[in-house]
Amino acid sequence: MAPPDRQVIAFLHRRAGWGLAPGELDARTNDGVSATIDRLVDPDAHGVDPAPDPWQGVDLTLPDPGTLGPNASVDQRQAARQQLRQQGLLAIEAWLDQLATTPRPLVDWMTWFWHGHFVSGLDKVKLPYLLVQQLRTFRSLALAPFPQLVKAATVDPAMLVYLDGDTSTGAQPNENYGRELLELFSLGIGNYSEDDVQAGARALTGWAVQRQAGTARFVAKRHDDAPQTYLGTNGVHDVDSVVAAVTGHPACATFITTKLAKAILGPTVAPDLVGQLTQQFTASGLDTKVLVRAILEAGAAGGGVGSVNQPVPWLVSAQRATGATFPARKRLSSLRDAGQLPLYPPNVAGWPTGTTWFGASTTVARYDMAAAMVGSVAGDNPAFVAARNFDVDALADTLGRPEGFAPATRTALAQVKGDGRAVLALALSSPDLALA
Repeated sequence: MAPPDRQVIAFLHRRAGWGLAPGELDARTNDGVSATIDRLVDPDAHGVDPAPDPWQGVDLTLPDPGTLGPNASVDQRQAARQQLRQQGLLAIEAWLDQLATTPRPLVDWMTWFWHGHFVSGLDKVKLPYLLVQQLRTFRSLALAPFPQLVKAATVDPAMLVYLDGDTSTGAQPNENYGRELLELFSLGIGNYSEDDVQAGARALTGWAVQRQAGTARFVAKRHDDAPQTYLGTNGVHDVDSVVAAVTGHPACATFITTKLAKAILGPTVAPDLVGQLTQQFTASGLDTKVLVRAILEAGAAGGGVGSVNQPVPWLVSAQRATGATFPARKRLSSLRDAGQLPLYPPNVAGWPTGTTWFGASTTVARYDMAAAMVGSVAGDNPAFVAARNFDVDALADTLGRPEGFAPATRTALAQVKGDGRAVLALALSSPDLALA
C-alpha cells in the first residue's frame, strides 16, 4: 500500500488538477501535502512557469459581416459558417492540448469549472472568438474574489449573446440572464422572487455587443435607470449594484461553497464541512482562493468522498499520464459520443454530474478513446512500461491511483496479460479511473 501522503497528493491532483504527468507524483510527494497545496493555489509564489495561452496560435478571425448578412449569397453564408465551425473545433483542440500539459493545473481546472458554472455555448453564441475571450477572462480570474467573477460574467460579450442581454432594453427587458444569475450562478432556487428577477432584468438593461470587435458597451438610452428593490436592497439600478446585492445575499456564500466543494470533494460531502467552509468563504469576503485552499485542505484531511469522473477530466488525465495523442478529430468525435464536448454544454445548467457518466454510451466511448490513445504512447512511458511488464501496482501508481486497482480490475487486466497496450487500454477505461 502506498504511503498516505502519496495517496492524498494523487487525490488532490485528480480532483482539482487534471491528474499527474510521469514523475510528478514522486516530485510532489517529496514536497509534502502542505507544499503541494501551496503550489497548486499560489503557483506564482513557487516559481511555477506561466501557463501559455492555448489559443495564441489559433486563427479566430471573424468572417466578413457581409458574408453572414441578409444580402449574402448561399455560398458566402455556407463558407462563413464552415469557417466558424472549423475555428470552434480548433479552439477546443487547442484547449484540450493545453489542459494535458499545463504547469498550473488548478488554475486551468478552475477555468473549466467556471466554464461549466457561468455557462455559454457555441450553439447559440456562434462566434468562437467570443467563447475563447470568455475562457481567457475565466483563466485570468480563476481564483479571484467571487464578486469580480460575477461582474465579469455579467458584461461578458459571449454571455450577453447567450442569455440575450444584448437585446435587453428598458422598454423590453429580457429576464433570461437575470433569472439564471439568481437560480444557477449565485443563490439557487428558493432564495429569490419573481419580483427580484424582474427588477434585476431592468437594472441590467442597456448592454450591447459589438461582434466584430468582440466587445460589450453600455448604451445609456437603452437602459432603465429607475431604482429597483432587489433582493431586499433599495436603489439597485446597474451592474455594480446588482452584483453587490447578489454577492451580499447570505445564500450566495453557501451556494458557491456547496457547488465547489461537491466538485472537488464529491457529491455527498458532509453538510457540517460545507458549513465550516462557508464560514471561511464569508469571512474572506468571498475570496475564491481562500475557499479553494480550504476545500483542498479538507480533502487532504479526509473530507473527500466518491465522485464520478466526467469525460473531459478523465481524458485529460489519461493523456497527461501517458503523453498520448489522438488522430485528427477523433478526440472531439469521441467526446461528443461520450456526452461532453467543451464549448457545447447541453443547456444553461451545464453538464450533469454523478452517475450519469456511468451510462452505456459514455462507457463505450471511454473504452474507444483508451484504445485510440494507447497506440501513440511512447515505449518508455512509465505507464506503458508497467503495463508491458504487468506490474499492476506500478501501473496504478503511474495512472494516479497509488492505492492500487480494485480486485475486479486486477482480474480483468490478467485476462490480457502479455499485451502491454491492451493492458494499458483496459486500465485506462476501468471503473477505477472512471472514479475521480
